Amino acid sequence: MELKLVALLLISFTVLLHTVEAMPTSRVVNCCTRVSNKINLRMLKSAKSFEVQHQRACTIKAVILRIAHHTICIDPNNATLRKWMHKHQNKKNVS
Repeated sequence: MELKLVALLLISFTVLLHTVEAMPTSRVVNCCTRVSNKINLRMLKSAKSFEVQHQRACTIKAVILRIAHHTICIDPNNATLRKWMHKHQNKKNVS
């Protein structure tokens, strides 16, 4: 009985390790609770990428802006952001 338990634990541990390795390394960002309406040009200049959060994930529309070591959720109706997004389509993350 102990041998079966050890074998089961070993198999479970191996499956767990492979599952963790298969997970994406980027942090999942959730903008479902709130978005900011304010953004400045300095933030936009340092942005690495952006992606649009679609409503199927939650009820709030948002643009997820990745800046250096953090992420900001911005209202997609912000005029400054919309102009910047139009200019920087090549920074968009396709995920």
